[in-house]
Amino acid sequence: MPVFSQRELENITASIFRAAGAPPDLAQQVADVLVDNHLAGHDSHGILRIPEYLKSIVDGEIVPTARPEVLQETPNSALISGHWALGQVTGLYAADLAIAKAKAHGVAVVSVVQAAHTGRLAAFTDRAARQDVVMFMVIGTVDRPMTAPYGGAAAVLGTNPIAVSMPNPAGAPVTLDIATSAIAAGKVKVAKARHQQLPPNVILDKHGQPSVNPQDFLDGGFLLPFGGHKGYALAVMAELLSGPLIGAEAYPGVTARSGIFIFAMDAQLFRPKSDYASALAHRLGQIKGVPPAAGFDEVLVPGEPEARVRAQRAR
Repeated sequence: MPVFSQRELENITASIFRAAGAPPDLAQQVADVLVDNHLAGHDSHGILRIPEYLKSIVDGEIVPTARPEVLQETPNSALISGHWALGQVTGLYAADLAIAKAKAHGVAVVSVVQAAHTGRLAAFTDRAARQDVVMFMVIGTVDRPMTAPYGGAAAVLGTNPIAVSMPNPAGAPVTLDIATSAIAAGKVKVAKARHQQLPPNVILDKHGQPSVNPQDFLDGGFLLPFGGHKGYALAVMAELLSGPLIGAEAYPGVTARSGIFIFAMDAQLFRPKSDYASALAHRLGQIKGVPPAAGFDEVLVPGEPEARVRAQRAR
């Protein structure tokens, strides 16, 4: 199997998107995010997505030359149109604007309409945490539902991911990044590519019957919410925050209408950075100090698995 350095993979990926019509700076942004997702161990949101994005460009669902634009703005808020730009470009633009506003005004709320697939949300929330900003980010999809509601036998919701990243002065950000479905759609595609079965209770086939075959999802099946009614409720809230609240459904387009909702807060809003860092380190130490259960070597905190994979893959 060929092995590429991070820089080589970024250059190859950027060249592909330049050939597809993206300006060099936008192509590089997409490449940086996709390769970073690989480094974090999330191959389902890395270069595996390139064929999907290229098809969306050919179909007119992604506009490779488009750039996000602020539609309305206050000192600590903004509504952005992604104009169906490459999703990673839109995600970076929105996150950076939220970071700047949070640093200037303590807190910020930024939302995006007409957003294409952005991929792994932690790519953006971790970016904030590394700049001492807490970031909460959700995405909801108005069209092309993939997930059934709790107790339902048909898809009506998106995978509606939720991410939160906390700054960690002593190491990698403390990060939650989850789909509200029992499994991310991208991970179903990875399982198919690797000829693997899925865990039980994560998908139903198109007839509403449980299945562990990834192809059954791709042939018209749908995902289940994680944790039953709990994941379902989170999915609904994510969609309401990034849909009706910001008006995502009111902006027609040629692709699935989705919205992004971001809340950002300066981590030094309530206390000095040194006090926060000390309290965070103490609490994380208490959590990691719990004796491991049978079958586990140690307790990890959110974001630690990705940090370890990154350290190994970046060698």
